[in-house]
Amino acid sequence: MLAASGPLQQWEDIRKRARRLEADIDGKLVAYNRASVSQTGDALTSSLASELENLLIQLSETHQDMGRCVKDLGAGEGARQSHVLQRHRELLHEYEKEFRKIKSNIKEQKERDDLLHSVRQDIGEYKSAASARADPLLRERGAAQNSIKAADSVLANAQTTFEALRGQRNLYSNIGSKISAFAARIPSIDSLVGRIQRRKKFESIVLAIVVSACAICLLYFSILR
Repeated sequence: MLAASGPLQQWEDIRKRARRLEADIDGKLVAYNRASVSQTGDALTSSLASELENLLIQLSETHQDMGRCVKDLGAGEGARQSHVLQRHRELLHEYEKEFRKIKSNIKEQKERDDLLHSVRQDIGEYKSAASARADPLLRERGAAQNSIKAADSVLANAQTTFEALRGQRNLYSNIGSKISAFAARIPSIDSLVGRIQRRKKFESIVLAIVVSACAICLLYFSILR
């Protein structure tokens, strides 16, 4: 409400109120800008924004009171104070401009943060999905590697068996050669055995003849007696 002690006093009272509001707005703008740069949190920036909006509205209403008071002043004083009021209004305009700029910066920063968070979340989900898809492939790869190792082991065993069989084949070949050589000597042995058997048979016949002859002689001499 306007004071009732004359237009000039009313003007001074209203102007003091405008200066107090301007000082408050100036301090709040500094804090608001600092909060936007340091990103101290949505709660603080929202609170400062609300306080600044109320202060700017109060300053605008104070300027309206100053305008009505200027009309009650005389022509000379009214013209002089009109220039003062104009400077206050220009200052209010600068405050509003700075407030909108800081508020816009905060909004853009929040949108960038939200976008970055969304991108990170999408990347995380993509990595999780890729990992889920890769797990079966890794298992298959592990199974394939195990199969390859098993095949290598079988081939190694087969190679060892092959070498052993080849060694046995060489051994049997040597044995076969010896048997063949021994078999080549068998005919002469058979011939010797045959000759021995024939000689024994001949000796048996001779012995039988001699025994018979002796028996006949004994029989003969026995009859003569």
